[in-house]
Amino acid sequence: MPLIAPRHAIAAVYAGLFFGIGVFMPFFPVWLEGRGFDAAMIALALAVPQVVRLVTMPLGGLLADRSGRPRATLIVYAAATALCFAGIAFAPSATFILIGLGLAAVFWQPSLPVLDAYAVARRREGLIDYGRVRLWGSMAFIGGNLLAGALLGGVFFAKVPTDTVIWLIAGASVAAALAAATLREVRPLPHETAARRPTLAGMAPVLLVGLAAAALVQGSHAVLYAFASLMWQGKGLSSTLIGLLWSLGVLAEVVLFHYGTRVTMRLGPEKLLLLGGLAGVLRFAVMALDPPLPLLLLLQPLHALTFGCTYLGTVELVARHAPPGRGASVQALAAWATAIAMAGATLAAGPLWQAYGPGAFLASSGLALAGTGLALLTGRLRQPQSAGSGG
Repeated sequence: MPLIAPRHAIAAVYAGLFFGIGVFMPFFPVWLEGRGFDAAMIALALAVPQVVRLVTMPLGGLLADRSGRPRATLIVYAAATALCFAGIAFAPSATFILIGLGLAAVFWQPSLPVLDAYAVARRREGLIDYGRVRLWGSMAFIGGNLLAGALLGGVFFAKVPTDTVIWLIAGASVAAALAAATLREVRPLPHETAARRPTLAGMAPVLLVGLAAAALVQGSHAVLYAFASLMWQGKGLSSTLIGLLWSLGVLAEVVLFHYGTRVTMRLGPEKLLLLGGLAGVLRFAVMALDPPLPLLLLLQPLHALTFGCTYLGTVELVARHAPPGRGASVQALAAWATAIAMAGATLAAGPLWQAYGPGAFLASSGLALAGTGLALLTGRLRQPQSAGSGG
C-alpha cells in the first residue's frame, strides 16, 4: 500500500502545477512590462508557449501513453519546467526570454493533460473523486494569486523584486515533481496496449466538434489572461487587490469542482460546454465596457462557468469517447485544440488592445459565441447516439 493515498498524491501534483500557473497568469505580464516589454511584445511572449505547445502537447500525451509511465513522465516534465524558468530569471535579453518560454512550454504545457488522464483512470478504479481532487489545483492557483500579489504589493514587509514571480513558478514546479514521485506507476492493460493510435478520422464526430467548441470558449479568455492585470493596474488597483480579483474567479471554480462529479453526471459534457460558452458571451461583453470594481466583483465568479464548466465538460467528453488506452493522447489533443485557439487569440490580443483597449473583449465575446454554437451542435450529435443506445 502506498505511503500517501492516491487522492492526496494526485491533489498534491495538481497543487504544484497550478500554483505556478496562479503566479504566472496575473503577474508574468507585469514582470514582462518591468523588463521593458510593450503590449505587442507582451502578447508575443504569452503566445510563444501557446504556439510551442501545438507541437509538444500531442507528443507529450502520446509519450505518456506509449511509455505506459505517466508518473515518470510527470516527474521529468515538472523538473525540466523548473530549470527552464530558472533560466528565464537570468535571461539577458528579450530574445532569450522568448527562447526560455518556448523551452518551458515543451514540458509545462503537456503536464496537465497527462495528469488529467491519470486522474480519470484512477477515478475509473474508484480510487478518487475527480472533481474533489482537481479542486486542489484551483485552490493552489488562488494561493499563487494571493501570495504573489501580497509579496509584490509589500503586504507582509517591503516589496520583493519582481523576479520573485519567476522563482515562485520554478519552486512550484519542483514541488510538483516531488509530489509526482509519490504516485503509483500504472501499466496499461494488455487490450489497451494493443489499441491503435487514435486519428481524427477514427474518433466520434461528437468528440471532435465538442473539442472545437471547448477550444473556442477557452480561447476567448486570451485577452483576459494577457491584459486584465494591466487594465486593473491602470485603474489604480493594487497588486494585492488584483490578486484577490483573480482569486475570486477561481474560488467560484473551486466550489464547482467540489460538486463536479454530481454536476457532470446531471448535465453531461455537452451541456457543460454550452453553459461555459453562454457565460463567456456575457462575461466578456460586459468586460468590454471597462466595468468598475463593484461590477468586476460580480463578473469574476463567472470564471466557474467560462473556464470551469468548459474544463469539466472537456475532460468528461474525452473520458466517454476516447479509444481505450489512449486517454492521455486524446486529453492532449483536446489541449492542442485549445492551444490553437489560444495562440491565435493571444497573438491578436496585442494589436486589438493597442487599438481598442477594453473594447478588445468584444472579440473574446465573439469567440465564446462561436463556441456556444458548436456546443449546441455537439448536443445534437449526441442525441441520436443516446437514442440508439437505448433501443
